[in-house]
Amino acid sequence: MTRARAAALLILLVLLAGLWIGPVTAYRGLVDDGAARLDAAEKLLARYQALLRAPPPATTAIDAAAALFPADSAAQADALLQQMLKAAAAASGVAIEGLQVLQPEPVEGATRIGVRLKGRADIAALDHLLYAIEASHRLLYPDNLEIEARTVAAGAKPAPLEFQLDVSGFRAAKQT
Repeated sequence: MTRARAAALLILLVLLAGLWIGPVTAYRGLVDDGAARLDAAEKLLARYQALLRAPPPATTAIDAAAALFPADSAAQADALLQQMLKAAAAASGVAIEGLQVLQPEPVEGATRIGVRLKGRADIAALDHLLYAIEASHRLLYPDNLEIEARTVAAGAKPAPLEFQLDVSGFRAAKQT
């Protein structure tokens, strides 16, 4: 009987070892993976909470005198806006086909002036022009961009894009 008990005990130990190696090991792997993901999520949460507790970054004030066009004359402001656009277009390699001055609109504390620009350029030159407009030291606002591509024969040099763009700036209100 002791031999039978020893054999039964051995069989029981083999079954327990098989159970431990199989499903229990897989389950422990899942638990460990879940713990690692939970740890990463806790670290991310701690970073987000630290960002929430941190004071907001200091914002730089916009110098209104440098950002706005001069209030002296609407014609001078329009001419300065056109000159800026022509210089940016020339530096970007954009061919200007026309400039049209848009009707000024009064806004709170300023007057919105604008120019509609029509031109031709490849996509890289148009990208450089848009960047130059948005990065200008004056506050300029590009809007209503329309782009048309002309089809060309197979194997021919691609035609430049035709585009139209409204660019607005702001003129300081006259002090009375």
